[in-house]
Amino acid sequence: MKRTASQTFSQASTIDVSDTGSMVGCSKEGAKEGEPSSSLSHSHSSKQSLSKAVVGSYKQIRRRLSTSSSRRPSFASESTSSSSTLKSKESYTNEQSPHLNHQDSVFTTIQEQAPTSSKSFFRCFSSLRQRRPAASGPSGETARFNPVPAPIPANYPMLSPPGSAARAAAAAANSERLNLQKRQEEYTQRFLETEFFAGSRMEDVTKDSESGVGMTCSTPVEPVQEKRLDPINYLPAELSAMILSNLEAPSLVIAERVASAWNEAASSSHVWRNVFLRKFEPQIHVSPTPIMMGGAGIGKRINGKPAPGQNWKQMYKVRKTIERRWKAGTPSAIYLNGHTDSVYCCQFDENKIITGSRDRTIRVWDMKTFKCIKVIGGPNNRPLPNTPHSLAIRAETVVNHASLNGTPEGHDIYHVPHDFHEASILCLQYDDEIMVTGSSDHTCIVWDITGSEYKPLYRLRKHSAGVLDVCLDDKHIISCSKDLTINVWSRATGQHMQTLTGHRGPVNAVQLRGNLLVSASGDGVAKLWNLESGSCIKEFPSQDRGLAAVEFSDDAKYVLAGGNDHVVYKFDALTGQLLHTSEKHGGLVRSLFLDAHNGRVVSGSYDQSIRVADYETGVTYGTYDNWTTSWILSAKSDYRRVVATSQDGRALLLDFGWNVRNVGMLVDGEGRVDEVMDVDEEWVDEEEMSMTF
Repeated sequence: MKRTASQTFSQASTIDVSDTGSMVGCSKEGAKEGEPSSSLSHSHSSKQSLSKAVVGSYKQIRRRLSTSSSRRPSFASESTSSSSTLKSKESYTNEQSPHLNHQDSVFTTIQEQAPTSSKSFFRCFSSLRQRRPAASGPSGETARFNPVPAPIPANYPMLSPPGSAARAAAAAANSERLNLQKRQEEYTQRFLETEFFAGSRMEDVTKDSESGVGMTCSTPVEPVQEKRLDPINYLPAELSAMILSNLEAPSLVIAERVASAWNEAASSSHVWRNVFLRKFEPQIHVSPTPIMMGGAGIGKRINGKPAPGQNWKQMYKVRKTIERRWKAGTPSAIYLNGHTDSVYCCQFDENKIITGSRDRTIRVWDMKTFKCIKVIGGPNNRPLPNTPHSLAIRAETVVNHASLNGTPEGHDIYHVPHDFHEASILCLQYDDEIMVTGSSDHTCIVWDITGSEYKPLYRLRKHSAGVLDVCLDDKHIISCSKDLTINVWSRATGQHMQTLTGHRGPVNAVQLRGNLLVSASGDGVAKLWNLESGSCIKEFPSQDRGLAAVEFSDDAKYVLAGGNDHVVYKFDALTGQLLHTSEKHGGLVRSLFLDAHNGRVVSGSYDQSIRVADYETGVTYGTYDNWTTSWILSAKSDYRRVVATSQDGRALLLDFGWNVRNVGMLVDGEGRVDEVMDVDEEWVDEEEMSMTF
């Protein structure tokens, strides 16, 4: 016990009284950490001796400080002497108590930094308590009494200035963030440019263990074998037909070759009926329905609807064969002989052709036999025998019947009505009920044509010069004249309704679409009129000189005109803008016809040519020069032929359906069926095939 007490006193001689509690706490802590029970067991008397030793040691320190007040040793020297004393005592203490290893205790530090006087001593400790410990220096109780960090070893790595590590870390993080953002932008750009779909390597894809993007499987994935069902075998026949009806003909032909079930479904009459009518049936855009030239070429009809039991697939084949001949420019020629002077006008349907001539007669021709079946004229206009003279014909001619003038048969077909024209027949138009003819005698005659006898109903008198053109619909009859005017008549009563004025030259042509009327004049301007107001609402000027012919599209969107400048103009009816002009003829464009249903424009000229052009582009794809021996005065067409009249007194048919088997299927009624050799031709042309696919 005495040894322990003396050891304790010698150690406590350097301890501040104020910190006794701290020292005792350290001792207790050391005991807890593993000191043997014999060394750490203290009696109550030992504790009192320890307290006295601490007080005595404090007095001894004060005496030493007072005796050395005259001479102030340096802090370093004092530290050295104190350090040596402490080391000797520590060695002894460590031998007795090996388990009390307090390497971080404050004893040695206080001994080394003890001031030379008590006041300086307390000021030193006071300043140390106010000073903040170094960030990298000692911690705990040692930091309270250590104003200066421990010396840094020579081999210790140098630390960066305070805050530099944080700034470096922030800069590195920001750089990493920018690099990541750049990589993401590059990745997104490559994805948007469909690089992955263009065959890029999957190794370039950023792999994501969470989502599985870019990951590969250890074993190949077997593709799922989808069970495919043939819809034709499972769907009802009606539904299959409805679906196949939406195909175009080339696709339908391919569908027929898939399998027997497909062939049966795709070959059905119901399917081909829809395909045929969708392509070839004329569309009605205005009311009343405009008069159709020629035939529609869509087969037999009952009460305006397609008759049942027709071979629609074969009819489609016939129509495509005819269209290919239009493109190739290979018609057959048919000449109609009988008029003795210029034939100014014509109109035709599937059964007949009606022509009007300068010889003051009207002739009706049978479309089946191409023979004249009726001549209408005055008693003084009966033709003479052996007229006209024989004229040159083309090598493509298939029919050229001789004139019946002066023969018994010719006398039988000549008809003198109770009213007739005594001058040139310049124009005509008819529908199922009436025909209107205009003449150089300044009048128009309205004829009843419902029966075999063409009976004149009434005469229209208002013009003061020759009537150059007429048109009609369910309500109106329109006539135009050399007197610069246009007259509007009531169809039902023949009463004059109004006169349209504004042209400064002869009004050569008119055409009616609903409540709109278009006219062409020798003054070089085509005009669009509103019949309700009687006013001109749009003008379409030519580039040079007068206009002789005009056409109004069935949908009233476009106006076509031709005349002295040898071209055909196409105008936008709404804006008046010129869309394009055709290739020039060699002379005046005397006649113009628009077959919008089939996309063709037919023009006839004083250069003795007939031209066929594309309606949309105006590009000419058929030119027929010198098929007559004089000027072309009128030219009109339908799905299979052109009927033209000439100054040489003949009517000419260019028939593109000649020698095509079953062409009679396209005729409404008892049309002629050409029983000729079957033509083995590809009826689904390459152009349509390419457009479909």
